[in-house]
Amino acid sequence: MAADYATLADLKVHWSDLPAEDEADASQKLHEASVEVRGNYPDLDARIALAIEDGGMDPDIPKLVVCRMVKRALDVTGDAPIAGMESIQFGTGPFSMGGKVHNPDGNVYLSSADKRLLGKSRPRGQAWTIHPGG
Repeated sequence: MAADYATLADLKVHWSDLPAEDEADASQKLHEASVEVRGNYPDLDARIALAIEDGGMDPDIPKLVVCRMVKRALDVTGDAPIAGMESIQFGTGPFSMGGKVHNPDGNVYLSSADKRLLGKSRPRGQAWTIHPGG
């Protein structure tokens, strides 16, 4: 089993207000987040092993991403308008209503910013053209 990208001590540096009662859950979430990152970026460990000037990745990047993932999963605000909702919108005519669901299950997930930071290892589509009569 590979090592996690971040430790509880790393998370405490990233999130100084981590409640003490959440530390056990945070440790498990750090592992889950590392598994999620490694599953989506299977060459990440190899990129970390390379020197940065040779195309390698700074190990602080996946550490930051994993800490962000865990903080999102555990940092549930109690002042959400409706349970499970981060925000809610209303309208008048012709009757509109919408909202943004918070992370009710406390799942770890990669945000768009996280994916951009980890970048490079995800296969990207290539543009191509078809030349007639070729």
